[in-house]
Amino acid sequence: MTDIPESISRTWNIPLRATVDVAVIGGGSAGIAAASAAARNDASTVLVERYGFLGGTSTAGMVGPFMTSYTADGKRQLVAGLFQEVIDRMVAMGGAVDPSNTESGSAWSSFIKLGHANVTPFQVESLKMATLEMVCDAGAQIRFHTSFVDVVMQGERITGIVILDKAGLGLLRPKVVVDTSGDGDIAVKAGASFEVGRREDGKMMPVTLFLTIGNVDDEQVVAWMREHEVLHPGERLFECIVKRARARGEWTLEREFLNLYREPIPGQWRVNTTRVQNIDGTNPADLSRAEIESRRQAWELIRFFRSHCPGLENSQLIATASQVGVRETRHILGDYVLSGQDVLEGRRFDDAIAQCSYPIDIHDPQGPRGRLEGIRSEHYEIPYRCLVPRQVDNLLVAGRPISADHEGAASARVIPPCYATGQAAGTAAALSIKQGVTPRELDTELLRSTLRKQGAIV
Repeated sequence: MTDIPESISRTWNIPLRATVDVAVIGGGSAGIAAASAAARNDASTVLVERYGFLGGTSTAGMVGPFMTSYTADGKRQLVAGLFQEVIDRMVAMGGAVDPSNTESGSAWSSFIKLGHANVTPFQVESLKMATLEMVCDAGAQIRFHTSFVDVVMQGERITGIVILDKAGLGLLRPKVVVDTSGDGDIAVKAGASFEVGRREDGKMMPVTLFLTIGNVDDEQVVAWMREHEVLHPGERLFECIVKRARARGEWTLEREFLNLYREPIPGQWRVNTTRVQNIDGTNPADLSRAEIESRRQAWELIRFFRSHCPGLENSQLIATASQVGVRETRHILGDYVLSGQDVLEGRRFDDAIAQCSYPIDIHDPQGPRGRLEGIRSEHYEIPYRCLVPRQVDNLLVAGRPISADHEGAASARVIPPCYATGQAAGTAAALSIKQGVTPRELDTELLRSTLRKQGAIV
């Protein structure tokens, strides 16, 4: 009997699909902003996205609302530019509430006060259209149903991106690449150094499958919470109900309260409560296990809502996300590593390209609760150096895997900073081509002044 080989080798002739200035890999929040920014700054741009729509974790993952884009006290906007443009487009469609109109401690923010002023409730379908229109209007080319496969390297420079679509393998030849894959996939293939999860043990935050429920009695949920706040200040939504159910063996999920966020449509709420631990979001076996377990948890939640929670007795499951939401995998190591201390102290940088105020929000990698710690200043800044990997000359990284440690990333990972770093990366990519320099060599004052002119706050 012939032994079956554990691996095989094949040689492929891969046709050239496009030669462009900038290739953005991943059509999530950072990728939307990066592609739009690069194209608006006169770079021929292609955006590669594996689904048939844009938005990434906000659409495929249904992660919402957008967390705060304002200072901790809610008095000043911090993230504007392309992020605000997306919001404006959704508001005009009737699919979002502008963050200037939402308050901390309200139903829009799941009644949470710390770090939850000025969140942005939105409908997934309006976000799909708003982001599509923005990228197309900017002049970027979108390649949907297309996956990243590999990089072609010449020394420390990426000379090609291998993609896979229905026609087979193809090749893109960009001058600059922006990695907005969410996990730093392109950077790792190109040889960039990285860390995973917590530095001490590599443990990563748990994953969550979001769901949307309907037929909720909004007024009853709000009334219950307001009455309960007087009796038990500081407790989260339905926390006492969950505690009693756990004591009776009627609650098995690794959560001690319910995270439900009111949506723009009456009677509809976004649910952020499922939780699966010990998942490596870069491991396909782990991701498969997470999808199976979290979908079982989703229906367990529906049963619990109907039997235990005032206002949710007649709730219906409208939709589950197409994929689990992954909070943390790789942290690409750049020319600067944003630390948790930088976040808490509100550190400023000469090469800052974004301002943020979201707390350090760590979902315990091995327990039911976590850590939500507010910053000690009005805001902190993200330096451009966090977008520049150490080993690769013509690559920028934006979004969740920017150069930050476990604690720093626990703040910078949410959606508004992802748009901000994406806009900075796309702008930097286009400017570096115009200036004939690598992204690392780019004059950061030129980048910052360009971002300001185009509506970003730096």
